[in-house]
Amino acid sequence: MLSYRLLKNHAGILLIGDYTSLRWLHEVFYDVNERSPLVADKEGMFLGLAYDVRKAYEQQREVPHPPHHYEEIGVRYGVRILWPVLLLQHRLPRLSLVFLNHPSDKQCLSKG
Repeated sequence: MLSYRLLKNHAGILLIGDYTSLRWLHEVFYDVNERSPLVADKEGMFLGLAYDVRKAYEQQREVPHPPHHYEEIGVRYGVRILWPVLLLQHRLPRLSLVFLNHPSDKQCLSKG
């Protein structure tokens, strides 16, 4: 399950997820990047978020501690994303999924 926490001074978010959720998100980004008719540069800025997500579940970014009252959550990993970057990188998969056939597990990005 993915969640978020605001960064200091509300400059962006810390995207937090468990290992499986972040791996699925990484796979969705690469799938959209490969099949999208809107992506001209297949190694461009869009894959920057996929790279950060991969580094997060490889424990090379932040590892937030679970809340004291909810310790059974387990290990989660996080990546910091600033608002301008997040807004640009979020727009491309939403627009791309309109043109692609995709299973229901990838539709969470296309819902408004």
